[in-house]
Amino acid sequence: MKKSKAILLLLRLPFLVVTAGAVFVGTAFAWWQTGQFNLILFLLTFFGACFLHISCNVANDYFDFKSGNDASNKNALVPFSGGSRMVLDGFVKPNEALAVSLLFAILGSAIGLYLNYVSKGNIILFIGLAALFFVFSYNGFPARLVNKGLGEIAIFLAWGPLMVLGAYYVQAESFSSFWVLAVAFPSGILTTLVLLINEFADKEADFSTGRKTWVILFGFKRSLLIYLFLALSCYILVLSGVVWGGWPIWSLLAVVTLPLPLIAYKVGLRSLDNWPSFLPAVKNTILMNFIFLVILSVSFVV
Repeated sequence: MKKSKAILLLLRLPFLVVTAGAVFVGTAFAWWQTGQFNLILFLLTFFGACFLHISCNVANDYFDFKSGNDASNKNALVPFSGGSRMVLDGFVKPNEALAVSLLFAILGSAIGLYLNYVSKGNIILFIGLAALFFVFSYNGFPARLVNKGLGEIAIFLAWGPLMVLGAYYVQAESFSSFWVLAVAFPSGILTTLVLLINEFADKEADFSTGRKTWVILFGFKRSLLIYLFLALSCYILVLSGVVWGGWPIWSLLAVVTLPLPLIAYKVGLRSLDNWPSFLPAVKNTILMNFIFLVILSVSFVV
């Protein structure tokens, strides 16, 4: 395999759909509340967030190689769980992967510093510093949160409050109400579900390297119940926003995605001993994340 192709696969670009959804929601909500939209700032926010996400993807591959997690993972549902495996298979050297991760972290940070410069206060700076912490501490230095049972919380915070509120603040330059935070929760929850559903096939490898994912802590069936509860909570949040937050009635169209988590839950229950058959649950979760957030975003701008 050519080095260029290996590095491209290392970036795991398809997963950027979760970042797109988070930035879209924050930006759209700012437009709905304030009527303000700056295309250049939106594009900078989008690419800055994507660069940090890519940095996180590559860093995870690097740390999973170093810990032996990828080598232990025999059930990887490529291209979803188990990382890109480009380092494990020898197409990209570990130091090259680390360099790529640092490069995208620098690019994302540079955009963040500019956005902080043109925005009021230092809100974007603090959000960016927290994002950098999660990029490397989820699975590496200095905290390795996934080994402390905090990996899912980190993902929720990064793709929920941090990313959505950051995208909102770049446009609005203030936080007007509690509903700004509430609208960030579905993005954080749905991205956490993408992580959670990928942890099922990775359980043995994760356990062997000291990880404490929710699937390890709570087991398969309880984790599926957590998955279902969190998925349903997103629809309750939207309903609450429409009823009490004055969100557009069009936001309720997000309910069209409800069959996706229900199917994923049922597939999960009957396929816990057959990982290839479990794959539709992973695909449905990623699809739910993107469609739900796109519908929610569009509802704020139509």
